[in-house]
Amino acid sequence: MITGPVGTLLVAIAAIVALMLWLRRDRRYPGPRLAGDDAIDREELEAAEREVRELDPNARPEDGFLGDDWGPGASRPRPPERL
Repeated sequence: MITGPVGTLLVAIAAIVALMLWLRRDRRYPGPRLAGDDAIDREELEAAEREVRELDPNARPEDGFLGDDWGPGASRPRPPERL
């Protein structure tokens, strides 16, 4: 067990060494999602972004189903109907 001043000192030294190793790590590695072919269909992404930009900001959501109105300012849902 880690009791007493010697154990506490060993834990503190280990924590400091781990922190120093973490701070000195190689940060040039871009990560797995940023390197190489990302397999994103750029044309489809640009078409979707154009579609979103062309939307009317004042358009109301379609009245498709109960509970489709959500978000800030939405009214509380009605209680379930009794049978």
